[in-house]
Amino acid sequence: MGRAVVFDLTRQGVPVRLVETDVARARTVARRYGHGRATVVGTEAGAGLAAAVQGARVLVNCGPYGLNLAAMDAALSARCHYVDLGGLFHTTRLQLARDGEFQRAGRLAVLGMGSAPGTTNVLARLGADGLARIDAIRVYNGGADFTPGRGALSFGFSPATLLDELSQRPMVFTKGRFRSVPPLSGGEDFRFDLGTQRVHRSLHSEVATLPLSFADKGIRECAFKIAYDPAFIERMRLLIGLGLADPRVGPRGVAPRDVLLDALRALPPGPDVVDDRDALAVVVEGRDRRGPLTVRIELTAGPQRRPPLSAVARNTGFPAAIVAGMLLDGRIRARGVQPPETCVPVPSFLRALSARGLVARRRVERSRP
Repeated sequence: MGRAVVFDLTRQGVPVRLVETDVARARTVARRYGHGRATVVGTEAGAGLAAAVQGARVLVNCGPYGLNLAAMDAALSARCHYVDLGGLFHTTRLQLARDGEFQRAGRLAVLGMGSAPGTTNVLARLGADGLARIDAIRVYNGGADFTPGRGALSFGFSPATLLDELSQRPMVFTKGRFRSVPPLSGGEDFRFDLGTQRVHRSLHSEVATLPLSFADKGIRECAFKIAYDPAFIERMRLLIGLGLADPRVGPRGVAPRDVLLDALRALPPGPDVVDDRDALAVVVEGRDRRGPLTVRIELTAGPQRRPPLSAVARNTGFPAAIVAGMLLDGRIRARGVQPPETCVPVPSFLRALSARGLVARRRVERSRP
């Protein structure tokens, strides 16, 4: 995800400083994706971050969501704006509580500005605008990978984040209240533009903010569901069922989750060039002055060959880079801590996505009397 942000920001002409613990890998990314405008600063994951970002105008956090709060501290210390890729509901709620700190600093923190969350939140705003009442917002994420030789345990993004998405209890907003449900529950067949896929509930940040952002329109239901390859799901179910997702430290001072993540890191890296697709769909049900209707908005991304970026990386990194650019040139004037649906200008954001080959399509269906 980070290399897509570097590629897009430097393509916009923005100088970028890569702050990384792995300096060698960061230098490779800077050389390959940075258009000659990227430099590298090595740091430890915690204490050194604040010093490393001094002088920056925007901090785009592409690290694991467990670093979000520390990254926000660093942004406040540097008095710069902040953008991240999501907090899996619970961390997002903790981040929202820091609104006053960013208001006082005169800066904006945009939470969850990748694809899902991120673009999905903006698409929800697009679907909700013009409605007098919203009954439900449902967010779906699908995809496909046609890369030859990809194994059944290939990861499109951070294994730690994905493991939490699949093992922790998802949150849903139903009948006007938040509640948790079993992991991977609520299976249904959903038809994306790229075909029908089996989707399940997963812990995600959209559900943390959309019910709050649209409370004034009476929203009663909100959920997020995602599709994964069935073979991948079965293998992950086995690992989770064996207790290997447990973050609690055992009697020998080791957490099973840490052992599993170390084993996953030891897997051979996947191919550089990936042939994948990433699909987003947002369904908004509600009512306007003419009566009940359903608004469906969908966006499907493909990969980039030169330099190589997967569809997932493009769909996640480019939105964060677009919003960082808007903060730099003053097109976003909001301050505090906000989700994308309340601060990102919808028309200009969608135009920027379209210019990058990420085109959202909106359809409206009206209920028959």
